[in-house]
Amino acid sequence: MQEYRHPLGETLRQMRLILADGAMPDEILAMVDLPAWYLLELERGHITRPNPDTLTLIYDCYQMTAEQVAHFRMAPDLKVAITAIVTSKKAVGETYRRQGNQKWPSSDLYATEHRVVHMADPAARHSYADILRCVRQRIEWCPLLISSFYYRLSPMAYWQMEAAQLPVTDAVIQILCQRLNVATLDPFIYADDLYATLCHHLNLSQQDIPTQLRFPMGGDSH
Repeated sequence: MQEYRHPLGETLRQMRLILADGAMPDEILAMVDLPAWYLLELERGHITRPNPDTLTLIYDCYQMTAEQVAHFRMAPDLKVAITAIVTSKKAVGETYRRQGNQKWPSSDLYATEHRVVHMADPAARHSYADILRCVRQRIEWCPLLISSFYYRLSPMAYWQMEAAQLPVTDAVIQILCQRLNVATLDPFIYADDLYATLCHHLNLSQQDIPTQLRFPMGGDSH
């Protein structure tokens, strides 16, 4: 069994203080079905054998993996190791902003003309890729680089999913469901009009959303 320099509880506490800027446990766990007391009990070291799947959910709230947390626990200085991740994330953010003007191929075009991934149900009118693309381009007007960061993917991996070149992962589907506040994406997959259905579900008026996107579809800068 691997020996760690720092206990799990203290590591989680420092992650909350540093990575989440001291947010309360209920704020950290807002997107997952876990009570705030569970995280507090973990931090206090009162839960000696936590469920690995539960820990994965908690790590995911910090956008961390089990391997990264293990690295924190082995580091000579716990606070320094976690702070270095914050610095690294800021550097990544700066890189994303510098890359913001780069043109991405149209994910819509690739999904239409060069689709690799197909829905298993032939009755499906829209794919997961279609929903990702519609939400980003027509509802949120969100640059691709920002969306990739939100879904915790590299920009290329996100573009490939949106362009139906790679299967959309269960993790991305879960985040998308949380974003749309639904338990399943079926209402959108089988909708006659995906955009209209999304607008109705989100209580948005199509008249209030400009039909001309801020970013051209052909040369996707997002």
